[in-house]
Amino acid sequence: MVLTTAVLAVFWQVQDFKFVYYDDATYVVEKPQVMAGLTWDGVAWALTATENGFWHPMTWLSLMMDRQLYRNNPGGFHWTNVQIHLLNTLLLFFFLRAATGREFRSAAAAFLFAVHPLHVEPVAWVAQRKELLSALFGFSALWAYVPYARDPRPKRYLVVLMFFILGLMSKPMIVTLPLIMLLLDFWPLERHKATVPLLIPEGLIPDRIAGKTRVWAGLALEKTPFLILSLIASIVVLHTEEKVGALSLLKELTFWDRFSNAAVSYVKYLFLTFWPTDLAFLYLHPGSTPLLYTAGALISLAAVSGGVWSLRGVAPFLVTGWFWYLITLLPVCGIVQVGPHALADRYTYVPLVGIFVAVVWGLSALAAKGRLLRWFILTAAAFGAAALMHASWLQTATWRNSESLFRQALKVDPDNYVALHNFGLYLANTGRFEEGVSYLTRAILAKPGYNVLYYSTGNVLYQRGECTRALPYLLKAEEMGFADDGNRRMIGDCLRRTGRPGESLPFYHKAIAANEKNPENHYGLALTLLELGRLDDALRHLRAALNLDEKHLKARKTLMALAFEMGDTRTVLEEGRRALANGAADEEMRHLIERARLKEEAR
Repeated sequence: MVLTTAVLAVFWQVQDFKFVYYDDATYVVEKPQVMAGLTWDGVAWALTATENGFWHPMTWLSLMMDRQLYRNNPGGFHWTNVQIHLLNTLLLFFFLRAATGREFRSAAAAFLFAVHPLHVEPVAWVAQRKELLSALFGFSALWAYVPYARDPRPKRYLVVLMFFILGLMSKPMIVTLPLIMLLLDFWPLERHKATVPLLIPEGLIPDRIAGKTRVWAGLALEKTPFLILSLIASIVVLHTEEKVGALSLLKELTFWDRFSNAAVSYVKYLFLTFWPTDLAFLYLHPGSTPLLYTAGALISLAAVSGGVWSLRGVAPFLVTGWFWYLITLLPVCGIVQVGPHALADRYTYVPLVGIFVAVVWGLSALAAKGRLLRWFILTAAAFGAAALMHASWLQTATWRNSESLFRQALKVDPDNYVALHNFGLYLANTGRFEEGVSYLTRAILAKPGYNVLYYSTGNVLYQRGECTRALPYLLKAEEMGFADDGNRRMIGDCLRRTGRPGESLPFYHKAIAANEKNPENHYGLALTLLELGRLDDALRHLRAALNLDEKHLKARKTLMALAFEMGDTRTVLEEGRRALANGAADEEMRHLIERARLKEEAR
């Protein structure tokens, strides 16, 4: 009851939240399969889709179900996140209680998991449904692992394996779960001391291996199917992330840059765990990290690891808690860099469970040493719990809409070019055009070497019809290697509209070479060719545009008008019939058809 109340108290507000202008669109409103709701075609797509850098069919199916239930209400999607987070909290409690037999301590650790400000991001951000679902099935697997570990049976093993597979199908964040099971074998399950037989074939472990080594070898072999699945999932995610270009920084940053950032991030996460202030949706990667910071982080991590290991006999919970944190953070620590961030709040969702276990069990051990100390710890814990809930409530509010989200990020880092860029696009597309352009230009000043920023600024100005202002940005993006057919077409359009049709030709040809299946590229070139008097070439590209999109109204009207001027009324009537047949005709086209019909009858 307390856990449920805590979760609802912090996250009840999300029912009024909007989608944010950062990944939510690509996961929901711009994804036609999701917007169609739960359909058989959608299910088939979800099982094979590798869009957005992951193969995560469970995530897609979950979002489709939300669309089916809530239609266009973003608050419904948010509320589902809260419900999954509540389930995760309860599952964590049930797992810890089953594994340790300690109800109050398990509840305390689950409470910290439920209301910690670092855990707000995956709950309040619809696009992070994958994080929640991965944890849901991961915690389910661990809860199912406890009875299996105490009485190994094939059916119980298969249940654990099934939950693990579903977790990987949500997000491969739980690839380290087999190693966590080994930690649990040490504490609290203590399987290395037990004599329960393992489900591995006789003779698989050589006879020369005996004693504790033999037991640990057996426990490790027991996890082999899980490890194989983890390896496959890791290979798949590297492939899918490469496909969407998310690993570009992997090539730009040296291994030392990535390793240094990972080491410092491990320490930074711990700092934010105990002092969760200045949180934001994105912390930009610094590139290089000062050697002193890296050395300090590595020494700190090594010292804590050594100290924890030395206490394994008297405080084994510290070993499981600390190494849970270190191991589960490995896939997202930044050694394999995905995206522009140095670290992310959502990445702590599962790893911090280890820290919470270590803290709760450690404080409980201290409290047992004296009544006064126990009351002091309980009082401090009560104030700490209230402070965490208040901080989480405030942090959740920053996710209310795009503006509150980006303003918070810029408050933390005024030069966050990703926040500036996305905020600029959001403002420009929601009626605050000039304010949006000002944020886009600030983003360029913050990150002048990033060609996407020039393209976005040029595109926003182009869509507004301000070609004179747009052209320098579009040309700069092209000069910096932004090889996009849309950018090149817009350059051609702007040159044509500003009276330089001859200069636009090379850009249209480049656009068509990059994407010959985009009808807009052919249509833009056709208009330029018309201005240059090359009518036959213009007709050819107008027909190419219509072959790609038979409902392209402007291309057909232009073709019909040109044919009419050339006296080819038969073509006008033929094209008019096609337009009427597919419902792609307006009054101007109908008038042109009527004129051609009268002219044809007059003959």
